[in-house]
Amino acid sequence: MASYNRVVLMGNVTRNPDVRSIPGSNTAVARTGIAVNRRFKEREEVMFIDIVAFGKSAEIMGEYITKGTPLLLEGRLSMNTWEQDGVKRTKHEVIIDTFQMLGGRRDRADGFDDVGHGSPSMPSGRQADTIDEDDVPF
Repeated sequence: MASYNRVVLMGNVTRNPDVRSIPGSNTAVARTGIAVNRRFKEREEVMFIDIVAFGKSAEIMGEYITKGTPLLLEGRLSMNTWEQDGVKRTKHEVIIDTFQMLGGRRDRADGFDDVGHGSPSMPSGRQADTIDEDDVPF
């Protein structure tokens, strides 16, 4: 029987990424969490999920992602197992394959979001040019 392990999540980052390097390989590893909401009827359920990125993705996360950043990610579910004080422990986490930062702060003076994307916005207090209906060709 074939199996498939794919996770797609959208939510807000719960803490600033902790970026470290794997000893001997200098591969970056970023660990953080994401909060995913589910609304139904008059209730809201929040899940807190640990996420991990490697390599260039980890470096980008460490540079541009902070607590509260809206994030869309795709990855695979992984289970970590270790022993602590003689007790076997397990934890699920999502290993990120791809991610995209959503939204962004558009209130900066240069009109760009935190990662340099977007377009310059109109300076405050200035109105966009209005178009007269007689100028429209249709």
